[in-house]
Amino acid sequence: MSRCPSWCVADHARDDRPGAVCHRGAVQVVPVALDGRSGEGVRAGELLVEVSRRYGEAATWVYLGDGWTGFSLSIESATRLSGALTTALRATGTLDPTGL
Repeated sequence: MSRCPSWCVADHARDDRPGAVCHRGAVQVVPVALDGRSGEGVRAGELLVEVSRRYGEAATWVYLGDGWTGFSLSIESATRLSGALTTALRATGTLDPTGL
């Protein structure tokens, strides 16, 4: 097996199926307020964010979801999303213009 990326925290001996190594980053848990637009109103939730890469693949993925439902974005797509969120937050005045 090749060396893990610096961000990998997986216990490969315990977590991986034989021949199916997956590098995983630390899971970030983000408390969120959700508005499902279903008429139920706002509810509390958590969004999980985790970086992963399968052994032998060049692509790195960023998972966003609640652990049951969600999706994975390529690292390039996640970078574009981060930029769009930063722009939106700056426009509302809720983010310091210097990015700090």
